[in-house]
Amino acid sequence: MKYYYFHGYGSSPKSTKAQIMNHILNGNVTIPDFNKSIDEIDILFQKLVQDITPIHKDVCIVGSSLGGLYALYISALTDCKAILLNPCLFPILIVPKINKELPKDILVKAQELTLHGFKYNPINISVWVTDDPLINHKELTKPFFYSGFSEYKEFDSNQATGHEFYGFEDIFKEYILDHV
Repeated sequence: MKYYYFHGYGSSPKSTKAQIMNHILNGNVTIPDFNKSIDEIDILFQKLVQDITPIHKDVCIVGSSLGGLYALYISALTDCKAILLNPCLFPILIVPKINKELPKDILVKAQELTLHGFKYNPINISVWVTDDPLINHKELTKPFFYSGFSEYKEFDSNQATGHEFYGFEDIFKEYILDHV
């Protein structure tokens, strides 16, 4: 299995979750940097689709927050598996809470991806959510998956917590050990 990690807005390929995955999977993780202009992100999406499509059955993307939306989008285009961690599926509702200075073109692009996300293959999508103070997953995430999904896990605060998904390492290890 080839893994990808997609970080969220304001994060980077050096994020804690990216480094945890890289460690657990012995470096078998591709971690693209989404801190780019809209045109560069479009080119990156095209490259990801080209790279993933031929091997889609052997690919799993883990995406956190806005990276979860990106993972859903690429999964919809390539038919690969995706694990969405506290996904930001409706950025127009969330982003103003965290950054009023977000460039409008990034917000518009992210919102456009939400529309493409409705084309996902339900058997490929796992959604993992916590007691996220930023995103109300009962209202903004669970209803999005109206046509089903492979799994929807709500972790209690003893397992994982916060938008940052503290506790990710233990949960990811358990998932990998149980599913590989």
